Amino acid sequence: MAGSKEGLAYWGDKPVAVVTDPSWGDNGKGKVVDEAAQYVEMVARYNGGPNSGHTVKNERGKFVFHGVPSGILNPEVLCIISTGSVVNPISLGEEITELRKIGVEISASNLLISRDSHLIMPWHRMRDNLQETVRGGNKIGTTGQGIGPTYSDRALRTGFRVKDLLNPQFEEMFDKELLLQERLSRFIRGEPLISDLYIEELDGQNTQMIAEMVRLALQTKYYDHDAILEQIREAKDIIGPMVTYVLPVIWDYKDKGKKIVGEAGQGALLDLDSEAFPYVTSSHPTAAGFTMATGIQGKEIDAVIGVTKGYSTRVGKGPMPSELHDEIGEYIQTVGEEWGATTGRRRRVGWLDIPATRYGIKIGGIDTIALTKIDVLDELDKIGICVAYEVDGQRYNDMPSADPDFMSKAKPIVELLPGWRKKTSGIRAFEALPVETKQYVNRVQEYLGKPINIVSNGPEREAIIYS
Repeated sequence: MAGSKEGLAYWGDKPVAVVTDPSWGDNGKGKVVDEAAQYVEMVARYNGGPNSGHTVKNERGKFVFHGVPSGILNPEVLCIISTGSVVNPISLGEEITELRKIGVEISASNLLISRDSHLIMPWHRMRDNLQETVRGGNKIGTTGQGIGPTYSDRALRTGFRVKDLLNPQFEEMFDKELLLQERLSRFIRGEPLISDLYIEELDGQNTQMIAEMVRLALQTKYYDHDAILEQIREAKDIIGPMVTYVLPVIWDYKDKGKKIVGEAGQGALLDLDSEAFPYVTSSHPTAAGFTMATGIQGKEIDAVIGVTKGYSTRVGKGPMPSELHDEIGEYIQTVGEEWGATTGRRRRVGWLDIPATRYGIKIGGIDTIALTKIDVLDELDKIGICVAYEVDGQRYNDMPSADPDFMSKAKPIVELLPGWRKKTSGIRAFEALPVETKQYVNRVQEYLGKPINIVSNGPEREAIIYS
């Protein structure tokens, strides 16, 4: 495998590592996982779905992965989509097809999909967007990819799983589910239902009635029955050979001492169990989420790497105490190309939020930091760090809660450090960085209380410094 001596030493010392994010996501996990994939044998996506947009840039070009794990560019690495993730078969099939067109090798030899992952269907996306519309001014700010409704179905012990695609009766199951979802979509919109029948009556006892209901459903403006089925058939042909029981494969790699990296979607502050509710995702990006998805327990994890930028960003709704609403924020937004890889929405930008990041480190189980995008700050005269909050006249060095009510009242206490006003991209050794850059990194490390072992100063794979 390709890679540097420093990278081999870093990743080679960690048979099982988890790459997550201590804050709100979008901090460069894809780049770090792509780098790790040069030294490990397995990359396992363990939560989320196509709401993630993991960007990788190397000698082959720029890639944005949504459903496919970020280790896929190394054909020697086995990539896993675990049960903790949800799968949109249509978009995943399209993503695989597009990657194959540009020469990326993808087959059952390097990508396996858990048969027990829940499927994101078109009605989940519809429900996602309908629910956001109904919320009006109280929108959560979802990506609209159907993630929440799919996890909701999983919690309700309903919906389809990947293995259902391989069931000979799938199309009959599909017809009944489409009927139910049509009724639900109309109900959410407050429209007349297509029948006064109760769902409980649709149990196969009155086939003529069911046939009439299906006929009406085929005419709906919400879902195109035939088009969806055709898309799913095409997707099944692509992903079907990759569907399997993934846990025995993961455990076999672990037992044989092969190196495994877990890849999170989103960030610890968006964990479903976070106090930041309702501005959270519907899964578990923390190290605990990796354990739930893989069966590899915390005591067996050798390192949890928290990826965070040299400044803070957030997409969607929810309080962000250090947010910048001035020309500096606009500058960082522009130079850092801060817009969502999945939604295209502009990311909100602020100084690096130490209380929030430190909180995320604790709930995320993080023990080492990868600090990315420091090159975005190269031209600034002063660089701020939000070191504490003021809430109702009281100073908080640590965030006692991620509760939105508390965070919405938090005023940032900012420490300004001198900028370096020098180009850092292209530098490949920590000692060679400008003095002020090293001072900044060391100051952040001091505040976070965790070692910063990786510094990234550019989007390219090789723009990584092991410190």
